[in-house]
Formats: sequence, structure tokens, C-alpha cells
Amino acid sequence: MKDLRGVYPPAVTFFDEKGNPDTEAAKKHADFLISAGVDGILFFGTSGEFFALTLQEKKDYLKSMIRHVDGRVNVLAGVGDTSIVNTVDLLYFAEQAGADGVLVVNPYYCVYEEAMVEAYYSEVAGSTRLPIIIYNFPALTGYNFSPALVERLVMKHPNIVGIKETIGDAAHVQKMIDIRKVREDFIVYCAFENQAIGALLAGARGFINGSANFVPEYTVGAWRAFCDGDFVLAAEYHKKMTACMDFYTYATPLYLSLKQAVYNRVLGRNCGERLPALPLPEATRRTVYEAMKRMELISDDTPFL
Repeated sequence: MKDLRGVYPPAVTFFDEKGNPDTEAAKKHADFLISAGVDGILFFGTSGEFFALTLQEKKDYLKSMIRHVDGRVNVLAGVGDTSIVNTVDLLYFAEQAGADGVLVVNPYYCVYEEAMVEAYYSEVAGSTRLPIIIYNFPALTGYNFSPALVERLVMKHPNIVGIKETIGDAAHVQKMIDIRKVREDFIVYCAFENQAIGALLAGARGFINGSANFVPEYTVGAWRAFCDGDFVLAAEYHKKMTACMDFYTYATPLYLSLKQAVYNRVLGRNCGERLPALPLPEATRRTVYEAMKRMELISDDTPFL
């Protein structure tokens, strides 16, 4: 099965001024990420607003982006949905379109018992040969995967290869990493930048973190330095990654400030948004802009957008 370790930015989704998906902007962003040395790109994570797109829009967007990436890096697709019918539909499409793996969030809004969640993932795993990454984000889904459940799933289904842990509880992350004692190839992906070094030292083997959208070189640098055994350099990148978490506080939802950072550094223009999201007000855009200048991610003569 394909090696999915490494850095996978959860790419933001772009919209034009009418609120329609903008794949031309997405292609420019993908090229930027690939040039920075990422191992792959995840489309339709939380930062990718999977919840705001129709099933057909996801298929069209994914098909276009897989063709554009053209094997330069791995492509992961978020296929989770509150309806298992939609999940399996998009999963099948992603497999046929050439995706290298999928991220599957548990059904959200209604919180299900553990046995129900286990049955859901078993059905999904049996529907594909693609590698599956479980997406644990209890703050938004209302459900927190137990390490015991994840261990049962990965021991039962060889194509469940990892978990994205979007959780601030370092002890919980460690328990997920401990699953490697019974499944050595199991990958835990770190989502929060301030956990990077601790998670890597504990045995995490990947990143799916929002700041990699606009400053992928920090996460790539930390990952490569760690793999090379240069822990001093890895620690330097870790500090830079942690500073990027300030961007998560600038807007609600937080992905809007990530998008503004991408507009500033990558596209050189603002894009539209899809309701209920709105373009950020000038004061918030200014906050993002000034933060990027302080961090020397953009030059002083970069126009304010």
C-alpha cells in the first residue's frame, strides 16, 4: 500500500465572486504547495469546506485537481458525509479518479454510539481498496474516537492506515500513537502545530495542519529535519509553526484567515466566499496582512488586499 507519511496541507477551497468553485485558483495554490516540497495535498478537509460543497461539485473539483497534480505528489480526498450513501459514492469516485487515499470524518451533528461508528467505518473500509485515514475532530463533530475503537478498526481492516488527531489532548494523541505497537505502519497525523515536536518524538509520522496552506515550508522543514535526525533544526521550525497558530484566532471560522493568508502570499488577489461565509472585513484582513509582514512571509511592498 502507498506510503502516506509526511506533510499533507488541508487545502482551502476557492470560490469566485459568485460563490462558485474556482479551480484555476486551486491549481495555482497546488503548484505553490508542491514547489515547497509537500508529500501530498488533502482536498475537502475542514479548511477545504467540504460541508459547503455539493456532491457533484466535489467530484468536479477533485477530478480537475487530480489531473492538475498529475502524480507530482499524493492526493487525498475528504469523503466523509452525514449520509453513508454520499460517503461511499464520493469514495468510489475518488478511487476511480486516481486519488491515493481518503480522509473519512465520522457522521456528525447526531452523535452515535461506539458500536455504530465502528459499523460505519467497517462498511466504508469494505467498500474500497484505497488507504483510509480516520478524521478525529471532537470539537466539531461531538464525538471523540477511543484508542480501543481505532485499534479494533485498524486490526480488522488493513486499508485503515491512519488517523488525523485534531485534538489538544496530548495524552490522547499518545494513545493513538501507541497503536503502532500492534500495527507498526499505522500513521498518526498531527493537526496542531504546537504539538509537532512532541508528536514526532512520540511516533507521529505525518502532518495535516492548516498553516501549511500559506507557509508549507515550515512544516516541510520540521518533517525533513526530524527524518534527517537534525532535532535542533526541527525545533527551530517547530517554533515557527507554533507562531502560525495565531492565525487561527483572527477569524471565525478560522479557515477564513488561512484563506486570506493564501490570497496575500499565493494568489495576489481576494476571492469570493460561499454563504454562510462572508469575505473578511477590512480590519481582519489588515490583521492577517500585518502578521504576515512581521513574520516576513510577505514583503513590505506587498499590496494590501
